[in-house]
Amino acid sequence: MAVIEFDGVTKRFGDLVAVDRLSFTVERGRVVGFLGPNGAGKTTTLRMLLGLVAPSAGRATINGRPYRELKNPLHVVGAVLEASGAYPGRTARNHLRIEALLGQVSPARVDRALELVGLTEAADRRVGKFSLGMRQRLGLATALLCDPEVLILDEPANGLDPEGVHWLRRMLQGLASEGRTVLVSSHILAEVAQTVDSVVILDHGRLLAHSSLAELTSAANGVIRARTPRAEELRDALVAEGARAQLIGPDQLEIAGATGEEVGTLAAERGIPLFETATEAADLEDIFLRLTAAGAREEVAP
Repeated sequence: MAVIEFDGVTKRFGDLVAVDRLSFTVERGRVVGFLGPNGAGKTTTLRMLLGLVAPSAGRATINGRPYRELKNPLHVVGAVLEASGAYPGRTARNHLRIEALLGQVSPARVDRALELVGLTEAADRRVGKFSLGMRQRLGLATALLCDPEVLILDEPANGLDPEGVHWLRRMLQGLASEGRTVLVSSHILAEVAQTVDSVVILDHGRLLAHSSLAELTSAANGVIRARTPRAEELRDALVAEGARAQLIGPDQLEIAGATGEEVGTLAAERGIPLFETATEAADLEDIFLRLTAAGAREEVAP
């Protein structure tokens, strides 16, 4: 059974459809990136999963149950939907002590959580003096306090410096290696590509893709650059076959929508000499931009 499951989840705010028939699952021991442009519906989706917003239709569950039906939910799910909302006049340690009382966990977990997020030396500083990155770390400490099996994180790298982002990556991967499940939204695509096992891409509340990074990148043809003295002729032949090709120099083409083998075969059939071909593999950012651009075109299509 999937740890996290969305089954036909829809959320309407009046005439606005924020999330539209969304279905996907997250398995145990995985770090899954939840991606989408601003306004895609990511935060609304996470809030529905945590029982903070009621779906208009469909069902969002953790271990087969809606959040409100979980026994000891703080021990099952840790969540960060924004930088720590701790009272600014309270120290980080005292904030966590209060959270430990609410979660009914040993006070010893406070020091452990502070250590996990690198805030031990700042434990007795008032939260109001914390930077945004430090507040993010405190939010993560709060989420980890009850040793949950599932983590739901909305933009946890926001405000972190490069060292902090690197630390976050190692921590999330370490938690997954222990069998925990992590669903993390982010707009830092290069970092996501180094952190997650798979991605869910959302736009206008609709699911665009849900797959492993390997499957996603292998399915996306990279851009091919070709050099030939008959560039215009090869371009016209490729376009006639449904590929996209454009001149980027008197003897150079940039080609998408065809493999290197297909380009070579087409050139050979027409006796067009190829002096050079090189494929630039698509990365996560390329794929993300293509998918969301395609989604936008569908949105405005009559």
